[in-house]
Amino acid sequence: MYSIDHRITVETSPKKLHKALTKPEELSQWWTKATFTEKPSPTLNFHFGENHRVDMQVIDSSPNKITWQCSEGPWVGIGQFEWNIAPDERGSVLTFTHSGWESIDDFHRHCNSKWGFFLGVSLKNFLETGTGTPSPNEPNI
Repeated sequence: MYSIDHRITVETSPKKLHKALTKPEELSQWWTKATFTEKPSPTLNFHFGENHRVDMQVIDSSPNKITWQCSEGPWVGIGQFEWNIAPDERGSVLTFTHSGWESIDDFHRHCNSKWGFFLGVSLKNFLETGTGTPSPNEPNI
């Protein structure tokens, strides 16, 4: 199995980084429009335009680790999304892993590039300057 892995350093506290990864109003500022439903299980709902929705069941949301499982959308059956947060002398270090890929194909490469942008540019800028670049405003890569 293969994975997508990223590591970034962000000049913010672990608490603020955790909030940016768990609160719909924060996720909407750097990834895409997000909402939250509690039933039947805690789920983040992401809206990419009018007709494309991705649901992520929240498996874990502890202070230093967040885990999602896609329950609707293109990543159903492709592992889990895991975010690990650690304090750093410059603020926080975020490691991201999307595990469970059967091969490295064009979809894997596309997702890897998009996650690189959304984490390394959009999330980082949102937390450090107050302005992210959420979908649909990201570059066409």
